[in-house]
Amino acid sequence: MKELLGKVKMQFIFFLARRLPDCKHITPLFSESLDRKTTLREKIVMRLHLFTCGACVNYLSNLKFMSEVFQTQEENLEREKLSVSLSPEARDRLKKALKSQS
Repeated sequence: MKELLGKVKMQFIFFLARRLPDCKHITPLFSESLDRKTTLREKIVMRLHLFTCGACVNYLSNLKFMSEVFQTQEENLEREKLSVSLSPEARDRLKKALKSQS
């Protein structure tokens, strides 16, 4: 019985894989899904593709990881910008130095 279920599952996966967009066409959608809200149809197609493709599961995982890293870095840079500011005297010295060079 387990063998039969395994075969049926594999046949279903192959059936889906033949009817879904290939990896070349679906990977841009993964990237876009991190930046915008996806439609119901896009969500379904992505989930079905991920059900049939282990490589795209890894790709999406890596995309999410990189997105989180970049977001964290961006937040850290913003915090540093807010915490580091020049005094008015230092700004005046820089302005004078730049004017004297030109």
